[in-house]
Amino acid sequence: MILEPTIRYYPESDTMAIEIRPWPDAARGNPDEIGGQDAGEDLVIHCAPDGQPWLWEIERASAHPEHVAAALAQIRRAIPA
Repeated sequence: MILEPTIRYYPESDTMAIEIRPWPDAARGNPDEIGGQDAGEDLVIHCAPDGQPWLWEIERASAHPEHVAAALAQIRRAIPA
């Protein structure tokens, strides 16, 4: 569970990066070198070495509030009720 998720916005490229969970402690590899998979228009989902989604990269973020909302929903689902 992410208590304080990392959300970055880069206005020069209108790109938003939202970590939907922490980088796994036991994971090897550098988070900056992990590739991603296209998951929709202007959406790339990056996975940690364990194969689970770790970060959503949203290109043209200001044009895709639906991607931002979906990433935030993923974070909310991880919080126990």
